[in-house]
Amino acid sequence: MATYGSSKSNVLAIKKETTPGTVVMPSAGTDYVALQPDFTLTPNFEVLTNDEIRASIGTSKPIQGLEQPEGSFSHYLKHSGVEGQAPEMGDVLESAFGTTSANATERATTTGSTTSVINLAAGGSDFARGKAVLIKDGTNGFSIRPVHSVSSNNLTLGFRVGTAPATGVNVGKCVNYTPANSGHPSLSIHAYRGNGQLYEILAGARVGAMTIDAQAGQNINMNFSLRGTKYHFNPIEIASGENYFDFNDGSDRSVTITAKVYRDPHELATALQDALNASPSADTFTVEFLDNDATNPGKFRISSNGATFNIEWNTGANTGNNIGAALGFSVAADDTGGGPYVSDNAISWAAPHTPAYDSSDPIAAKYLEVLLGDVDDFACFCAQEVNIELNNTITNSLCICAESGVDQVLVTAREVRVTLRALLDKHDADKFRRFRANAETRFAFNFGTRNGGNWEAGKCGNVYIPTAVVSRFSLADLDTLIGLELELTGFVDSNGNGEVYLNFL
Repeated sequence: MATYGSSKSNVLAIKKETTPGTVVMPSAGTDYVALQPDFTLTPNFEVLTNDEIRASIGTSKPIQGLEQPEGSFSHYLKHSGVEGQAPEMGDVLESAFGTTSANATERATTTGSTTSVINLAAGGSDFARGKAVLIKDGTNGFSIRPVHSVSSNNLTLGFRVGTAPATGVNVGKCVNYTPANSGHPSLSIHAYRGNGQLYEILAGARVGAMTIDAQAGQNINMNFSLRGTKYHFNPIEIASGENYFDFNDGSDRSVTITAKVYRDPHELATALQDALNASPSADTFTVEFLDNDATNPGKFRISSNGATFNIEWNTGANTGNNIGAALGFSVAADDTGGGPYVSDNAISWAAPHTPAYDSSDPIAAKYLEVLLGDVDDFACFCAQEVNIELNNTITNSLCICAESGVDQVLVTAREVRVTLRALLDKHDADKFRRFRANAETRFAFNFGTRNGGNWEAGKCGNVYIPTAVVSRFSLADLDTLIGLELELTGFVDSNGNGEVYLNFL
């Protein structure tokens, strides 16, 4: 009998992997991220043509080639709610950009700061190009500014502030994501559909694309697309040290199976069956997962053709270290009587923890800042919509020895684009000049909430593109107004510095 769980009870957990493609299981409620309805995980195989001729004009059985599973989901752009603490999407953002860092100590200004250079009393090494500061003085409204360069304890800003900060002004704790050329973490994506209806894993996943979309008056949203190396459907983990099976066929015996995350229950059943039939016993064993059984759905059945077959859950050599619980058996007592033996409980596909989501609320695109131009262009560019794209080229690292044919997926190239839609200000020809002259242009998007006109620590952030050009310029007639659409393309400068940074403050 079919059962269904509401999509509103879907649960997603994300873990960084140590070895690409080797699943890492959730270990705490903080491993979970809030989902939106557009979430998908998709198993994909490249289908190979079989050219064998079988005395027929029909085609021969196609063959599955490389495994190329994919996933996508959305998440609101928001801070964790705690200053200096990465948001729940931190691992995904690190996979998209490549590297991350967080300032554990809040630094403060000293004498001599100007509107474009912040002098710190100490801790300049905490900062680098692309990190941001939250200058906590009410005169400047707790300004958010990206750092363009660092010299000792002096931070040159990408865009200046209105008034030079005084001495002793704190500058926040920055959580930063910086673009890298290699080393992007791979992820294990765990999806609990209906939180118990079914369970999926996408292993070896890396982010192929990230978009940030801010439309005036709407929640600021992010969307991620990922590609991995292996897809799992209702997987079961057999942990190291819990992979023993003790039984008696007239003699006490024990077998082990490989400790790993099995891709579906049938793979696990086959592994245990093969181990039993490879044991010194003369009997033949059968292990089945009963996914469509009318009486015992979701349970395992273990049987033998021998005259004696007892499972020694409680009295075997590996009591406390066997796979019984993972198969749904009660291990407080042995199973005796010859079998077949059926699990006491159906396998649970629900999340093993209660999710602990970030405390911050989604951010509506109002009372934000868009800065465009040079260091002195610190007035907000009044955009109606901001769309930021980071597109990573994902390349398969092929390996004949790999189960999926793909050892891992690698990030081999990156493109950054920003689309801005706004009303054209009368007399403003600077945007066209930049387009015409292919002039180097800076861009910053400051997001978050404000209280009394001041940005709120732990609830705000910044996207900074220090080097871009206006790659497209177009106008539209909006009744009595003129609309402007710009596209910016970020680029790596002559020193190899990155072209896009994301900060939470």
